[in-house]
Amino acid sequence: MRRWRIWPHARRTWLAMALVALVVVVAGGLWGATRPRVANHFGYALPGAEGLPTYVYANGRRYQSLQVCAYADWCATDRAQQGIPRCYTQADLSGRLQAWPLRYEATMYTLLGAPHDILTPVGQAGLVPVVQDGPDCYVMYQLEGST
Repeated sequence: MRRWRIWPHARRTWLAMALVALVVVVAGGLWGATRPRVANHFGYALPGAEGLPTYVYANGRRYQSLQVCAYADWCATDRAQQGIPRCYTQADLSGRLQAWPLRYEATMYTLLGAPHDILTPVGQAGLVPVVQDGPDCYVMYQLEGST
């Protein structure tokens, strides 16, 4: 009979160990999800002004932008070397880029934040994703592998 009195204590110990392991796994997953490399790979935004990813997925296709990189270090250097602006204004889109007005196409999710709408210019053939990243700040994406 004494042997069975030990069992509830052992069960509590295993339950506590499993709970600690679960907390460690969840915390590690959340930490990993906030890394720029992971956000860029899976195409979700991180919270904040520089949180848009390099890649977005819409209509089963992968699109790339050299304007943003979800807080990764290489982004600002590449933009400066290639003369790419951080964002385009509405005047840029309606003028030389001929990409205005915009309509809703899909949604890009943001980790721990509000989602971003993926927009596309009205009347253009194919999808040209544009994401608004603040007032009068638009980021353009292009089909990966195209020029």
